[in-house]
Parts: sequence; structure tokens; C-alpha cells
Amino acid sequence: MDRTLLVSGSLAVFIGALGLASGCDAGGGTTSSATNSSSSSGDGGTAGMGSGGTAGTGGTGGTGGTGGTGGMAASSSSSSSSSSSSSGMAGAGGMAGMGGAGGAGGVGGVAGAGGGGMGGEGGSPGLMPCKVCGPNGTCMETCVPSKPDDLDCDGWTVAEGDCCDNCFKCGSPPSVNPGAFEYLGNQVDDDCDPLSSDTMPPSDCTDPPLATPTSTIELVKAIDLCQFTSENPQLPQKKWGVISSSLLLADGTNAVLPKDIQVGVLAEYGPWVKPIRGATLAALSTGTARDETDPGHVYPQNGPNSAVQKGNFDAQTQVPIPADYLAANGGKLPQGKDSMGNDCPACSGANCGTAFDSVNFKMRVRVPTNARSFSYRLKSYSAEFPEYTCQQFNDFFITRLKTAWLPDPNGDPMDPANQPLPADRNIAFDAFGNEISVNNAFYDICFPYAGAPPTACSNGTLELVGTGMGGWNGDLRDGGGTVWLTNFANVVPGETIEIEFIVFDAGDHNVDSIVLLDYFRWGLNPTTLGVR
Repeated sequence: MDRTLLVSGSLAVFIGALGLASGCDAGGGTTSSATNSSSSSGDGGTAGMGSGGTAGTGGTGGTGGTGGTGGMAASSSSSSSSSSSSSGMAGAGGMAGMGGAGGAGGVGGVAGAGGGGMGGEGGSPGLMPCKVCGPNGTCMETCVPSKPDDLDCDGWTVAEGDCCDNCFKCGSPPSVNPGAFEYLGNQVDDDCDPLSSDTMPPSDCTDPPLATPTSTIELVKAIDLCQFTSENPQLPQKKWGVISSSLLLADGTNAVLPKDIQVGVLAEYGPWVKPIRGATLAALSTGTARDETDPGHVYPQNGPNSAVQKGNFDAQTQVPIPADYLAANGGKLPQGKDSMGNDCPACSGANCGTAFDSVNFKMRVRVPTNARSFSYRLKSYSAEFPEYTCQQFNDFFITRLKTAWLPDPNGDPMDPANQPLPADRNIAFDAFGNEISVNNAFYDICFPYAGAPPTACSNGTLELVGTGMGGWNGDLRDGGGTVWLTNFANVVPGETIEIEFIVFDAGDHNVDSIVLLDYFRWGLNPTTLGVR
């Protein structure tokens, strides 16, 4: 289809604050957590029962009275001094005295105090499996481990390299094991590797820029993913990382591949656009993934003298736009809205279900066991801007994600971090739901166009210089771009995800776009989905 130049609509200009997330570059130090494997305290002794005192023994009976003395000068006994009498018969002995009364019963003894139990000697903690720890080593949520000695139910045992498997060793045991990523500055050896720093990010792993042909491994490292793994390794080698990567067309096929010039590892895009982190960034294009000074660069559209100023790189590929993506959008490409909030016209005609000159950079990645989100940076440029704003011709950038993540059914349904993945699986959209194209609110690196609102092009034209996206011979009035944006999405810790970064031209081969990718990072917490 030949495209006809139509009057451009005005853009709503809105730049979301660039969010930051914790990432793969986050190193971690080793903190020696106390291993207080105290045993349970001994039981207190049983309180003694007080016994009543033994009854007192009765008093000894009184001694019988001394017999009277004889009548005649009888000598008296030593026990009694009776007066002498005349002699006569000895007096009869006195009657024995009565026994004394029995003594009173003793007073009851005081009840014995309970014995104070002594703490047991160090030994097996006897802890129950615990998924969520509370204060002072208490357990807030138990779990069912897959192995008897996996006390934190994270799939790793101490014998398999887990350096924290219970609440007495660290505050969040399921997040600490060899499958985790090192989060900078939290004073925890997240990945149980004492060689990974808690204060310094890992070294840049990028390859030299502009090497051809460009491999997908080079693209992976250019976006700062520096750890690789395999699909089904045995513990303790089952760490997070990139499992595989590939270059495909938009529909996921590889019978015909994108042209090598459509992808690139760049040290810069023009003199003013540098990588966010490391020495390089990755570039995908419906035209050439190069700036004006790079070998192989082709301008994204024809110049004013089209007889000699030839642009519009044609990769000569066309495949169906993914059917499930179209079906989730009512059978058509979502075109976004104009500055008044009205729907832009949908693409019409036989070619509107076709992706021209497409690139699909696909990665299969195992998520760290402590990651619940990820983010990456993107920067979009298009020669479609401004003349094809809110028209049926457009280049698209979408990021499709396969994940097992679902919103928490017990969470707040209004929480922005608890929203479901879109049905079309595209996570790259602005605050108004627009895909990344010239029909979104982010295009504000530009020269003010006819009819533009006063707030348009607030970031000027400096970052168009030298890119070739601003037109021929330094004419910056044609073409536009965005500042560095951040795209966020949620994941399940330890799962395997698939990410597809896809650029394509809808409607025809004409007029090209490019997207720059950099600084992939992992996050510890769920996040709000989308671009900002």
C-alpha cells in the first residue's frame, strides 16, 4: 500500500517519572547472621505440695508421789523432803501421776515453690518449616517443604548451598539461596556466594560495538544481562540467568531472519545519546540499527529530493502480526488516541494484518528466587513523526511477556501493583494504554510541528542530532523520539519467563523506526505494569 501524507494531529505530551528498580547489577555483601540454634527451654519443676506438720507427741506422765516416811526416824527420799515422824510402818507409796495431755498438732508446712527449669544444651533447633518470618525468629506462615531438610521451602537445602534456611539465621530465608540475585546494600549474602559484592555492581559484560554479524548473546549482554544458565541443571547449579535467545520475525518464525543491519550493539546513538549503564546498548529497527556515522546506515525515509536522497530501508520481510495479539485487541492493531482523547483511525486494507520489516528479539530467562519484578530502559525514535501521528500508517514496538504471575486474590484490586497482565501480553504501553508508537504521549524530542500544543517537544532536538532520524543534512524538523523510559512488569520468583521485544511496520515497508534497549534489572517487590 502506498501511504499518503495526511495532516498530523496534536500529541498529548506526558513524561512519566522514570522509576528505578533493583537489578541484576545489584551486588551484595556477606553479612554473618547469628546462628542461634538454641534448643527448647527445660520444663519448670512441679510445685511441691505442703504437708501438715506431724502431731506433737503427748507429754510424759507425771512421776508418782514419793511414799511417806516410816514412823520411826525413817530417812526421807531425795525426791521429797517430808518431815520426820515417829517410827511406824512405812507409808504407802503415792499414786502415780496421770500422764500429761497429748501435744497439739504441728502447723502445716508452706507449699514448695515451682522448680525453675534450666535452658537445654545447644542441639537441633526442632524448627517447623517456615515461609514467612516474624520478629525475633518467630514464624508467621508455615509451609510444606518438598524435602525434609528444606526448612524454608525454597527448594534448596544447606547441603545444596542454602546459607539461610530458618528464621534465626536471616529475616527472609526463602529469598536467600544460590538461585537469588545479589541486591546491593541490603547487607545480606542473597545468593550465598561470598565472592559477590553487596556494595559494587558486577563488571560490565558487553562485547565491542558494531561487530557483525550481531549475535543474540551480544544483544543480551548489551542490555546488561550478564548471567547465563541452562534449562534443567541440577542443584546447586540451578541459578537464575538467560537460558536461550533468538532472532525471529514478528510472528515467531525463523524460516527467514531479520537482516543483520536491523539489529546492533551500539556505543551511542548520535553524539548525545549514551547507554544508561555499561559501554553499549542494543538497537532493533524496521530500518537500519545505526546512526548517521555508522557503516551501513540508511536514512529512515526519502529526502526532499527523492531522486537522489534514497531512504526507506526495505528488509523485504512480511509475516502475519501474531494472531493472538490481534484477537486480544478486537482483531485489529490498537492505534491509540489523539490529544483530545479520540481514537485514532485503525489501519484499513489488506496489509493491516501484516508485519513488515519486523525484528523479534526473544529471550528465555530463569527468574531469581528473590525477584518479583523486572524493568528495562527503552528509547524510541520514528520518522513517522509527526506527519503520520494518529494516522493508519505506523511502526510499533511491543514487549510480550509469558509469565505465571497473577494478581493476589487477597490483595487490593485497586492497587496499581496488583493488576493483571493484558490479554495481548504486551507490557510496553503508556499511562493511557497506548502502545509505543508515534501515537503515544512520550514523543517529545522533536521540532514543534504545525498545530502542536505549547507543551509539545519539551525536550528539544539535541538528541536527534547525528541520529539520521531528524532528516537529511541536519534538518531536524522531521522525525522524533522519546527520552529514556522505563518498562516494568511482575514475575514469579524462580519461574522461567519468555520476553519478546518486537518492532514492525504496519501497512507497508515505508518510513522506518528504531528502539534502543538497555539496563535490564530485577526488583524485589511487585510493581505497577507499563512504561513510565
